[in-house]
Amino acid sequence: MKTIHLILTGLSLNIFFLSINRLTNLTSSYLQPFDFLRWLDFNAMLPIPLMAIILYFLLRQQIVYESLFKKSALFIMLNILLITGIYFFAAGSGIHEVTNYLHFRFCEKQIINKTLCSIVVYNDDQFSHYVYYLGFVLMNIALMFLEYKMPRKKAVVTKDLLLIIPNSLFIALGIFANLAFEKIGIDLWVFTSVMALAIYLLFFAKRKFSQLPITFYFGAAYTLGVLSTFIYKYFKV
Repeated sequence: MKTIHLILTGLSLNIFFLSINRLTNLTSSYLQPFDFLRWLDFNAMLPIPLMAIILYFLLRQQIVYESLFKKSALFIMLNILLITGIYFFAAGSGIHEVTNYLHFRFCEKQIINKTLCSIVVYNDDQFSHYVYYLGFVLMNIALMFLEYKMPRKKAVVTKDLLLIIPNSLFIALGIFANLAFEKIGIDLWVFTSVMALAIYLLFFAKRKFSQLPITFYFGAAYTLGVLSTFIYKYFKV
């Protein structure tokens, strides 16, 4: 569990950097030549999603062990889902950050070319979101089902589950910070779907919390993040 705690802490730090990148002006300066991107867009397109993917892969390595399940077609399919999710997650990041920059720079205040800006805005606000969140969902589904089919042989003690909660809280705060102050779109419903799957596997499937620490992490993080966002949005607490 020490390695898992370290990886989860890495994910927490990653979403912290994502929030700083998105919600402050620290990365608003332009890259050369030609001011082709802001540091904000560059960070959100390359280092931040790359680190997320590496950490997800490391989590996968902590789940998988030698068993007959590794020889099954379902194991291969879940790994294909993970790889597919990684591809869509990365492609969505690339589409979104470039078009988000163009949207901000050329189409926010004045329309240089109406047709061109319609294309840019659609890629920024809709298409890139669909691709990105499809990848996100597939990665989470793959990891949770891999853990469900390959539960820990040595059950996690209560202390370790409690130590997972601070990292879950950190992710939940990141979700809230990035979603609560924007118009509700597909992103909140994506997080809700991941939350629902985690809750199902934890409470209604034939496994114990102590066998599914990574699913417990996802369940706690997304439940706290989604519920706090819904409460803020609909009740204006």
